[in-house]
Amino acid sequence: MNYRDIARQELEAMGAFRSPWLRAAFDAVDREAFVPDAFWGYDTDDRGRHVVIDRAVDEDVWRRAVWNTHRSLITQMNDGDTAEQGPVAGDFSSSISALDIVFEKLNRLAVEPGHRVLHIGTASGYDSALLSEGVGIGSGSGSGSLTTVEFDPVLAAVGAENLRGAGYTPTTVCGDGLEGWAATAPYDRVISTAAVRSVPRQWREQCNDGAVVLVPFNTLYARGGLLRLRVRGRVASGQFVGGACYMWVRGHRPVHRLAPPEDSRKTASPIDPTEVLGRDWAQDFALGLYLPDMSLSHRGEGEDKQVQLWDGTGTSVAIVDYDEWWRGDAVTVYGDRNLWNEVVDAYSAWRLAGQPHYTRFGLTCDEEGEHFWLDHPKARLPGRRGVPQTVEV
Repeated sequence: MNYRDIARQELEAMGAFRSPWLRAAFDAVDREAFVPDAFWGYDTDDRGRHVVIDRAVDEDVWRRAVWNTHRSLITQMNDGDTAEQGPVAGDFSSSISALDIVFEKLNRLAVEPGHRVLHIGTASGYDSALLSEGVGIGSGSGSGSLTTVEFDPVLAAVGAENLRGAGYTPTTVCGDGLEGWAATAPYDRVISTAAVRSVPRQWREQCNDGAVVLVPFNTLYARGGLLRLRVRGRVASGQFVGGACYMWVRGHRPVHRLAPPEDSRKTASPIDPTEVLGRDWAQDFALGLYLPDMSLSHRGEGEDKQVQLWDGTGTSVAIVDYDEWWRGDAVTVYGDRNLWNEVVDAYSAWRLAGQPHYTRFGLTCDEEGEHFWLDHPKARLPGRRGVPQTVEV
């Protein structure tokens, strides 16, 4: 069975080739040349370990996974610290993105021949190969106007080798993509294949006027937005244009403090937590824009179900019981801030605004910092975002 043809047909039906060059790029770049012979899937065994999809064991299963339009391929676990070649438990740290989001992002990027492009997160090199076609430096055409940066030295070497093997020779860099790459600036397009929670100043400073920055964007509260910014002078501003759930850029990974401060006080909740939390992803992401420095996690089931909230410094924590939330001791507050009240206030503000979809929100990055807004840059949400903070364990 020709899984590549099936993927082409499905992408065509999805409108993934609405930018004219993308259909030709799909045909020109063999995705299989950028996929290792063994990678991890999402299925787990009875020990919670992610199983391996191995070409040598079943080439048909391997090829079907490679051309699956909706699933990414996990190529590194736990930052490469694991020496195991078989099933592994832990965190994904690099992948080859699913075809649907790869082509959606490239459509949104609106790259044209001759553009100078900075690509953050080379990984396997597949996206860089497609971008090479987009800027007019296809296989065998030299390097020219694409620079691709990878933080992990092992991944950087693999990606560069894959690109060379397929005949692509962009400028390949092993370095911190959050700093951009000044040597080949200025850029007309910047695209990231890892998620940030603050747009690096260097990206906009290394852009031409009118450049586009396209990046998966997370808050600590909720992950998965796709942000498209236009750079004008020293200001980058734009809206969320869709969803894109990507791994964190390593420098922006949150570190959660699970142990709350010692001092605490009890209170009731003014609203059923189920109305606020986990209704759907779009609501969670919109609320996260009001609460960019707040993390949450759930624990327990049934009558024991709770949500724990903590701020970006770890100095304030709240634990909320779902069961009998109206009780005077249903909410435990630690530190100076009542984080649950802040969540409820954000929910109320979102409801009063008409429950706007997350694509009505945007972000402006300027010399003063970063500002979320609704519908127009002048309609700022409360608060100002700065450099991402982590919480020490």
